Amino acid sequence: MALQGILLTILLAPGLAPQTKDIDVLILAGQSNMVGAGRVSNTPDHLIEYVQENPAILQRSWINGEDWEDDWHNLIPRGSWIGPEMMLGHVLSDFMPDRQFAFMKIAYNGTNLACSWDPDGCGPNLFQVLCDKVDLWEEELEMMGFNVRHAGFIWVQGEGDCKVEWQANKYEENLRQLVDRVRFQTNNATLPCVIAKVNPIGANGATYDYKDIVHLAMDTVAAEDDRVATVTCKTTQLKEDLVHFTTEGMLELGAAMGDAYLALDPFETGIPIDCPSDVNNNGQVEVMDILQILGDLGPCP
Repeated sequence: MALQGILLTILLAPGLAPQTKDIDVLILAGQSNMVGAGRVSNTPDHLIEYVQENPAILQRSWINGEDWEDDWHNLIPRGSWIGPEMMLGHVLSDFMPDRQFAFMKIAYNGTNLACSWDPDGCGPNLFQVLCDKVDLWEEELEMMGFNVRHAGFIWVQGEGDCKVEWQANKYEENLRQLVDRVRFQTNNATLPCVIAKVNPIGANGATYDYKDIVHLAMDTVAAEDDRVATVTCKTTQLKEDLVHFTTEGMLELGAAMGDAYLALDPFETGIPIDCPSDVNNNGQVEVMDILQILGDLGPCP
């Protein structure tokens, strides 16, 4: 008998079957602002804790065509860079410390929903990559002894479709299809989805003339589905290129998306959010909110 067969026989023997533990998986996808352009070295001292390793979140990433690392690991920055997942992870682990989460991140710079991410589109079929990676990584988690439960879809994309009118005009249809197909892939028809209304302005001649059409498309999809939420980025800090979020902007976005996700009551607990990131109640999650949490309120329970 092959070694693999012998090991399987031993593991499945009465009394020796491995105990599985539930793990809640969120799929994170999008283009450059999901890839993450925030520099760890630019993190202000009072926010350093939010770019530290988070053992409550396991992470696997496929970035710009390559696996970032070849195995699961705790949530950490991608070398010297961070995306919104760092603060998102802290919001979830702080609010639900008894749950184990895993992030599956698939992101690619400069891509659009009209073609690159469209399941039936053209060019690099990133949706198929997403499906393949989710299947593979789910198998890996199961081999590690986890019972995988798909719990959310986080989408940070839209810049690539704000430049071209026909792409912007199709965004609503394409986004609705993307959400449906991700739900089918995960076998969760009510999978909670959070969408960032990215806010590219552009510098040095770059134009994003159809941004309002894309934002309206996002809001329309959310309005017709009570398991979809959007997060505005109008006041989120941008770098000098006026497209990519700063380090603080990445943390702001992650906090806002974490709040939006929890507000969807993804685990149907009925428990209200006692310490939302928008602590000053101005409708935006900003650095001032994070400072107030740290200085006045302490960490969220």
